[in-house]
Amino acid sequence: MNKKSSKAKELINKNNELREKLLPENKEYYEKLLLYIRTSGLFYDEYEVEALLIQILQDTISAQENGDSARDFFGKSPQEAADELIGNFSHGSKPEILKFAGIIFAISAFFPILSMLSTDKGINPIVLILDGILSFITVEIVFSVLHKGIYTKIIKNKIVSFMIIWIFFALIIGLFVLIDIFTPSMWNLNIAGSIKVLIISIVLFLTIFEVCTQKHVERSIFIPFIPPIWVLGLFAICANITLTKTWISTKNGKIISVVLILAANFIFYILTYFLNREKKASNKF
Repeated sequence: MNKKSSKAKELINKNNELREKLLPENKEYYEKLLLYIRTSGLFYDEYEVEALLIQILQDTISAQENGDSARDFFGKSPQEAADELIGNFSHGSKPEILKFAGIIFAISAFFPILSMLSTDKGINPIVLILDGILSFITVEIVFSVLHKGIYTKIIKNKIVSFMIIWIFFALIIGLFVLIDIFTPSMWNLNIAGSIKVLIISIVLFLTIFEVCTQKHVERSIFIPFIPPIWVLGLFAICANITLTKTWISTKNGKIISVVLILAANFIFYILTYFLNREKKASNKF
């Protein structure tokens, strides 16, 4: 992590702490503005964005101490002021843009790779590339909709809004499935079972190492993902070991697999809930 990226993270943590000083009305006003600015684009300079948000927050706190509300201080149309500020942002450096694109690609490729390594089909790099492109487009669309919907209701009817969101994500999932089905198998890279086991084992231990080396705030984000990742990884290992490969394909093996996957997802939601509650409680002090 470079110094600029590290400073941006420090500003984010500082922002999270200072926001707790705001009164409910001012906090709601500021957090809308914060979300609007953060979702304005994927490739703006992160440090520049966070430095501006801290400056706005400090001005809001000062106005509050002087008896003024955020709405009185910044006006009733914060969107116009925010758009003007956003127009002055510079884009991040090429390494930062490539890093962000790499993160999206890595996330989109992680579970498909585990799935591919648990079968005899091998790894299809074309599928991974297409999944990465689709993931990037999805993130761009989600950010754009979030950004536009903060101050303007795109769809006023909640039921219609829910249906459109449901159809959108169903379509995205369908596209991922179609990519997997229709991409020619001639591109598949066959890997020996022992090499697959080695790759999966390295990935699983790297996830633990990554979590352990993170700061407490960031660690709480990654911890819930460990159970489902390890369960899927262990099944992928078992699918490549002669002693357990046959057992997994039996009725009992399939039942136990489903139960463990469901249990891992349940643990994911439980950990997410309690860690978020702990984070909210710590922010109050």
